[in-house]
Amino acid sequence: MNEKKWLTNCIIALFMCVICVQATAEITITDIAGRTVTLDKPVNKVVLGEGRFLAVLGVLGIENPVSHVAGMMNEFRLFDPAGYQQYQKSFPEVDAVPNFGHTSEDSVSVEKIILLNPDVAIFGLNGHGPGARSKHITDRLEAAGIPIVFIDFRQDPVKNTVKSVEIVGEVMGRKDAAQAYAELYNSELKKVTDGISTITQQDYPSVLFELRADMAQECCMTVAEGLFADMAEVAGGTSVAKGLLPGPIGQLSFEHVINSDFDVYIGSAIGSMLDLENQDSYKRLLLGTGVDKSTAEDSLDTLLNRTGFSEMAAIKTHRSHAIWHHFYNSPLNIFAIQKMAQWFHPQLFSDLEPEKVLDELLANFDGVDLSGNYAVSN
Repeated sequence: MNEKKWLTNCIIALFMCVICVQATAEITITDIAGRTVTLDKPVNKVVLGEGRFLAVLGVLGIENPVSHVAGMMNEFRLFDPAGYQQYQKSFPEVDAVPNFGHTSEDSVSVEKIILLNPDVAIFGLNGHGPGARSKHITDRLEAAGIPIVFIDFRQDPVKNTVKSVEIVGEVMGRKDAAQAYAELYNSELKKVTDGISTITQQDYPSVLFELRADMAQECCMTVAEGLFADMAEVAGGTSVAKGLLPGPIGQLSFEHVINSDFDVYIGSAIGSMLDLENQDSYKRLLLGTGVDKSTAEDSLDTLLNRTGFSEMAAIKTHRSHAIWHHFYNSPLNIFAIQKMAQWFHPQLFSDLEPEKVLDELLANFDGVDLSGNYAVSN
C-alpha cells in the first residue's frame, strides 16, 4: 500500500470513528418539568402523551413520522378528525399505531406502554394524557426502564414552545431542524413583542374567548390563563376572564359576558368540512385543513347570529374572529399569536404575514397536506 493510499484510509477510518462516537454519545437534556434526562443515543421509537404531538415531528421534518411512533393517545383521531384523516391518506399505517389511552389520564394503560417498549415517552405537563403530576404512571414507567421527557405547548405556550421542540429535536437526533424552527419562531415572535413594547397595557383590548364554539352549547366556556389567554397577552390583549375563574378554563355566565362589554370576540373552532357531510347547517365554527374561506366565514356568521350576540359591540364593530382550536396545544401556535396581534392592533401589525409563516412550518410535514384556512374574521 503506498503512503498516499494509507493516509487516505486512515482519514476515512478516523472519520468513521467520529461518526460512530457521535451516534452513540449520551444525550442529556433538562425537560420542561425541570428534570434531567439522560439517553444513550438519539431515539427511534417514541410514545406520545397526546396524538396531536405528531405535529412536533412534523415541524422537525421527520420523514415518515408515523414509523417512529410506538403508541399514542386516541384524542387526535377524536378531536381533530380532519387532521387525522390527512395522516391516514399519507400514512395508512397510522391506524395500526396502538392507543394506550383514550382522552384522559384515567384511561391510560401503563401495562400497554411498557409492552410497547418505546425508547422514550414524550408527555405534556398537563392535558389529555399523562402529565407531570401523574406519578402513579411515570414512576412505574421509569421503574420499567422507559425514560420520560415532558414538553408543553398549553400551560405556558409563549415560554415553553421553542424549548419543547428543541427537546424533541435533541431526543430524536434532529438538533439542526429544531434550531431552524427556533430561529423562525423567535424571529416572528420578536416582531410581535417589539411592536407591543411601544404601547401600554391601557391600549390592550379586552377579549372574550369562546372555546369550542358550538350552537348546541351555552356561551361561554372560556380561558383565563395559559393556552389562548397567554397568547393574547403577548399579542397585546387581555382575556375578560383573567382573575375570574378558579382555574385556567371555566364557564362565564352569559349575563357576565354581556356586562363585560368586551372589545374583541374570538371563538375557537373544533369543526371541519367533515361536519358538513351529515348536516345541512353550520352547528360549529369550521376551520383547519381543507376548509375554504367562504365556508369558514359562513360558519362564523352563523355563530354570531345567536340570540344576544348581534347586539354586542365587538360584533357590531366587526371585531369578531375565529381561530383553529388546536393551536392551544401546538408548536404551530406562532400563527395564532400573530393573528391575534393583527386583530388587536391592525395598524401596528399590518406588515405581519402569519399565513406565510404557517405555510413555511407546514411545508416541513413529510407527505401530509394540512393546507386550509386556520383563522377567519367577520
